[in-house]
Amino acid sequence: MRGVATRKAGKSPRSCISVVIISWVLIVAWLIFLWYCWKSGLLHSSKIAYVDKFINKTEHVIFDRVNKLKHIPTIIDTSSSHLDASIVVPKLYDVHVVFSTDCSGFQDWQTLVVFHSATVVGQLGPITRIASGCDSQKQAVLTALYKKLYPNYHVHFTPDFKHDKKSNKKYDFYNKPYGMEHWLENAMPPIQENVVIALIDPDFVFLRPLTTKIAGESNLIITSVNAAKESFEKIIRGKPVAQQYGLGAPWANDHHVHFNRTKICGAHSPCLEPDQSFAARHYSVGPPYMVEKSDMLRLTKAWTSFVPVVYEGYPHLLAEMYAYSMGAAHERLPHLQVDHYMVSNTDAGGEGWQWVDLLEDVCAPPQNGIYFPGKPLPTFAHHCQFYRAGEMGFQKRRIPHNIFSCESPLLLEPPVDLGFVDYKVNDAKVDGLGSPTFPHPS
Repeated sequence: MRGVATRKAGKSPRSCISVVIISWVLIVAWLIFLWYCWKSGLLHSSKIAYVDKFINKTEHVIFDRVNKLKHIPTIIDTSSSHLDASIVVPKLYDVHVVFSTDCSGFQDWQTLVVFHSATVVGQLGPITRIASGCDSQKQAVLTALYKKLYPNYHVHFTPDFKHDKKSNKKYDFYNKPYGMEHWLENAMPPIQENVVIALIDPDFVFLRPLTTKIAGESNLIITSVNAAKESFEKIIRGKPVAQQYGLGAPWANDHHVHFNRTKICGAHSPCLEPDQSFAARHYSVGPPYMVEKSDMLRLTKAWTSFVPVVYEGYPHLLAEMYAYSMGAAHERLPHLQVDHYMVSNTDAGGEGWQWVDLLEDVCAPPQNGIYFPGKPLPTFAHHCQFYRAGEMGFQKRRIPHNIFSCESPLLLEPPVDLGFVDYKVNDAKVDGLGSPTFPHPS
């Protein structure tokens, strides 16, 4: 028995080596197979695989564009409050986009959407968030985040202007005119001469690049009866342009109970000159405001002067917008009102919905990150309403403020045929989705 045992023991090392080799080959083959399945999407659900592919494709487009921008002659632009010589922006730009916010998480995620969408569509030039009321810790966090994610876009910090020092009344939108004035006066280095300031809202999403071009613009929609006469080649000093809003011009009615324009603007102000018809055609405007830098500085001085007096007589949401209109009239800066800059209210006229109505499928996925390439489209989607289609809805105030953190769940992916539904559900009530009529605002 020992002899048999000795012979068997003598073969054991070679057998063990063979088993080990075979085992490692199988393990490596299995790992290669798992890697292949993962890369090919076999381990993903169909939706996750689609989203993963879409995100990767979009990010590749963004990185390609960022790399191309590196080859454009650049200058140092430290117009943000964190001066950093490593930040460069394209030299060949004529638009500086800016928007005003407070320092809440609600507007933190909106800012990231603005920056991301601008990168996707290839918006040239700087974009600056004016953030009012941030403490030092929040300033450091935002500065580091934007430098890492969007080094060509900036943040400018200001005090919180929500409380009027004279009346001590709180109005959240004081931050907009006063923040704008602070940025115009304190940007370092100063904002370039002749550049056009494009003031947007933080709940804007870029669909197309924003430029100073007017004549020949493929997206252009001007509804004025004198459009051909009033239009011009591009936005320059003395020729501001803005999106038409259904504000009207109640302040131009000298018998209006809420607006005393003599008290607001002063007894000899040019603000007293427009009648309601002229004012409604040239001052019934909202973001984006496209105004040459020196004009914007003059206008903002009047805007900040008028807004507390307007709010005193009209203590409502749109007080700062009416104050802007009166400031523009005070500086004799009638705006060319256009419809194509944005879409917002599905039941309103004076917006670029006609370009949306011409699309065959509004839910078609983007190509290389661009929605409907080669077709006219509004420059911005302004998501300030509650939007419903079928059993789905979107409202910006229901978005978790930490939506871009790993702890926040993803939003529900809409079905691909959502654009073809003809109903909406609102509080368990089913309403039809028809083709609304768009009356022109009086």
